[in-house]
Amino acid sequence: MAKVADSGSSAAVLRPPAAELRLLLIDDEVVVHRSVGGFLERMGYSVLCVDRAEEGLRLFQEQGADVVISDIRMPGMDGLELLDELGRLSQGTEVILITGHGDMDVAVQALRRGAFDFLRKPLKLDELLACLQRTRRYMEVRREKDQIQQRLDALLHAQGGRLDRHEIVGESAAIEAVRRLIAKVAGAERTAVLIEGESGTGKELAARAIHAQSPRAARPFLSVNCAAIPRTLLESELFGHERGAFTDARESRRGLFELGAGGTLFLDEIGDMDLEAQAKILRALEEHRVRRVGGERETAVDVRLISATNQDLPSLIERGAFRQDLYFRLKVFTIRMPPLRERGDDVLLLAYHYLREYNADLRKDIVGLDPALQALLRRYPFPGNVRELRNLVERAVILCDGPVLGRPEFPDLAEAGPAPAAGELPTLDLAALEEQAIRLALTRTAGVQTDAAALLGIGHDALRYRIKKYGIE
Repeated sequence: MAKVADSGSSAAVLRPPAAELRLLLIDDEVVVHRSVGGFLERMGYSVLCVDRAEEGLRLFQEQGADVVISDIRMPGMDGLELLDELGRLSQGTEVILITGHGDMDVAVQALRRGAFDFLRKPLKLDELLACLQRTRRYMEVRREKDQIQQRLDALLHAQGGRLDRHEIVGESAAIEAVRRLIAKVAGAERTAVLIEGESGTGKELAARAIHAQSPRAARPFLSVNCAAIPRTLLESELFGHERGAFTDARESRRGLFELGAGGTLFLDEIGDMDLEAQAKILRALEEHRVRRVGGERETAVDVRLISATNQDLPSLIERGAFRQDLYFRLKVFTIRMPPLRERGDDVLLLAYHYLREYNADLRKDIVGLDPALQALLRRYPFPGNVRELRNLVERAVILCDGPVLGRPEFPDLAEAGPAPAAGELPTLDLAALEEQAIRLALTRTAGVQTDAAALLGIGHDALRYRIKKYGIE
């Protein structure tokens, strides 16, 4: 029997914010149906009560349930057998088992066999409510994960069954526009492309995508960061050098223009290149010939040049730091990579993509992101863009010891991107303002949803939908 210990007023404090779960309560004691079942109905849950596991299975098959709460020790089929049968019938139903003090080994066994949680006798109503809230949040995370996984699978299918670290992940209008431009310019294999965008937006990914879709795909893709190589060595890196051209030049060496024959050369951070190197790049583009440092003869080259920058090149031209003729030669075709803050729910697609990647790398099995974290990710501006998100997810997976990533695993992000404070108007983003209004209404009404809905001038169901949408606890 599942004895009940009423916890008094604390149960009212834990009134669930979204009590639309359908519950099936299975216990052989009628008093439990009256006490626990009646309490849950007063809390707003839909509850079906039966006294035997066999009857519970029949009712489950007929009407279904989101959560099954069952005693372990019952006549006939026990709770563990019931758990196994429910696992075969449905992957989307969670089971909470009620156990006595002497059944701890059985309770651990139940968790290993798929139970969501277990509660000890005598049953405390506030603990039951807290457990149901955890169950609801977990189910929301799993549904969100399943939906996002479906979208990732669709992207995977669109990429021919392959989605690796070099793919552009996203389905926002901004990223779809980038894909269309990439598809258009990829076939024009001699056209120079300039990719603009903030640091960390994936400019090299776009360059690789152009190369992969071009007739040059079977040839080399070579990349060089112009800001990472000392200016005295950049010319040798690009054009090569002859033996004895400078100190330590003990043998001749081909540069990237020669090594990339027939392929693509990607020059990242082109705005950091000095004027002398710019002049030689312009000559190579116009004449398709290069001369090694210290050399006398010229070599014909055939590479497609893709360049990228996070700087305002016209401003550099005005200051005399960048050649105007090279600028126009590079920007025959321009692609702008959007910052992550302009890509909407792509942030969640990317977070789940990196979660799957680091789960595999670190041998973990984290199922998803807590709703509160999802809301925070949607609000955070990500000044470091996709690169910052990837690094944050990697660190979070390392820190996480549970089944779900939450705000505690993203301390820096939580500090840098707090929820809007009540009474402030920090943004004109409609969704953010709506969320702020809901939080303020719930604060003023001490969490009573009916009163908050009236204060907002919307229906109770509409409020519950928005609470779930924004992950408001």
